[in-house]
Amino acid sequence: MFFELWSVVAPVFICTVIGYFWARSSTPFSAEFVSRVVMNIGAPCLVVSTINGVEISGNEFYAVALAAVLIFLGTAIIGVLTIALSGGTIRSLLPTVVFPNNGNMGLPLCFFAFGEEGLALALAFFLVQMTALMSGGVALMSHKNNGFAAAIKDLAVLPLIHSIVIAIILLGTGIELPGWIDSTLGLLGGLTIPLMLITLGASLKNLNTSKWRRSIVFSLLRIGGGFVFACIAVEIIGLSAPAKNVVLLQSIMPAAVFNYLLALKFNRDPDEVASVVVTSTLLSLIAIPLLLSFLL
Repeated sequence: MFFELWSVVAPVFICTVIGYFWARSSTPFSAEFVSRVVMNIGAPCLVVSTINGVEISGNEFYAVALAAVLIFLGTAIIGVLTIALSGGTIRSLLPTVVFPNNGNMGLPLCFFAFGEEGLALALAFFLVQMTALMSGGVALMSHKNNGFAAAIKDLAVLPLIHSIVIAIILLGTGIELPGWIDSTLGLLGGLTIPLMLITLGASLKNLNTSKWRRSIVFSLLRIGGGFVFACIAVEIIGLSAPAKNVVLLQSIMPAAVFNYLLALKFNRDPDEVASVVVTSTLLSLIAIPLLLSFLL
């Protein structure tokens, strides 16, 4: 069991460590450039290539997406209540509770744990959360009154959103892409997971953290709350393995590094947000292997 678990966690850990020590070595690393490549080229190609190359039912894909929505709503409600009681700022801290790292960590973990089918289903979870983050998350942290409208406008031109539409069409019609297109998409999509993990490691090195008091509470809320609502969601929807396993694993991912980038951009308590990102990431190093030991 240990070696089976290590075979899942090791690639994620090693790639993240590479990024961390790359940043520590002071070797130039343009996280912004890499993020743009991943979001505009790699991730959209990965979505379409994965959906085109694996046999999953549209019902399973949509069921995982629905579970992601339910988990998002549940953690949002409990997050608002907890932040209000603690005297924190909802605009700053709520994203750390409701937007987990389903991309950088969730996708590779689901891939190594559950194979191509697990990756395809994990993409459904990731796409829901990313869409919510790029719209609601940006609007929440933005200082502009029309933040949501502006976020929706920006969202509409994202290649990742276009890839969702294509994936839904492929799932609904059963159309298979020509071999040369599938090979090209597979090649470009293949860079996504390693680049995500290396960028995660580099980003964690560069986070400036100074506020830790409440970070443990919100980190536990992110991981523990996500898991509780995931258990409720899979029962309500009636998911079975591997969809159930994917939802449970994606639900305990730590707070996304992107929350910190948004907090930094809009000056929404970036140090406190960074503390939650780092603390939840450290806690996930315990929670993820523990959950995988039951799922594998």
